[in-house]
Amino acid sequence: MASRGPNLLRRSTNHVLDALLKAAENAWQGHPKEMAALRDIIKALEASSQFDEYYRRAYRELLDVVEQEKLEQRRTNAFGRLMVHDLGPLFEDGTLDRSILPNIFSFFHLVLGDDAGFYGEQCLKLVGELKADLGEDFTWDAYYESREAKLILWRTLTRIAGSFKRWDVRKDWFMKLMQYTPTTVSLGSNSFVTRDVDHDEPHVFNNHHFCAFFQALFSPLTAMNKADEDVFKREFGTDPHHLIGQFLVHLAACEI
Repeated sequence: MASRGPNLLRRSTNHVLDALLKAAENAWQGHPKEMAALRDIIKALEASSQFDEYYRRAYRELLDVVEQEKLEQRRTNAFGRLMVHDLGPLFEDGTLDRSILPNIFSFFHLVLGDDAGFYGEQCLKLVGELKADLGEDFTWDAYYESREAKLILWRTLTRIAGSFKRWDVRKDWFMKLMQYTPTTVSLGSNSFVTRDVDHDEPHVFNNHHFCAFFQALFSPLTAMNKADEDVFKREFGTDPHHLIGQFLVHLAACEI
């Protein structure tokens, strides 16, 4: 384990010990012997290597808590669930590693900009309405199959396709994004902690993964039934193959 995280915890603890010493100095004026003993104890605690394992363990536990909270957030991320739903089989059979999920969500945000937040709110609202209507009969499949969710999915996919006008350049950029390993974990909008990363083992994401990812992601448009195609035409004025044909041609030629 890298030392940055545990060292951060040690420094934070030392600040607390220094504050304790300062408070004791103010309270124990006129007791030089006691203060000298306390000062020696605190300095020994701050420098002691006996606490190294404690700080390493505490840091691991902190990261575990953060990761669990982020996982719980993803479970309530209705928009994210919608977008990665068709990738499920690839995660289950090991074609894709779930560790790239944060990078996938970052990709959606980079493509959509502020609309990512808007779609997120719309999806949460839709889930709430479906749960209110269906009660205990609510299922995520009911959400995925709703007209409103499909429209959000289709709008996002067409935006993604539009961002790939320069196929080779965008493909290279996307693969590098998927190979990226974050070195911080978000605790909130303006708070982060460092995480230990083995830079010798980046995420493996090659052409095989790229093709499998996008063919699964766009399967709702490439394997669309007649009813959905009619809804799509009413919304977009044409069918997917005419709207994003160039992208779909590249995708069809992509070899897994």
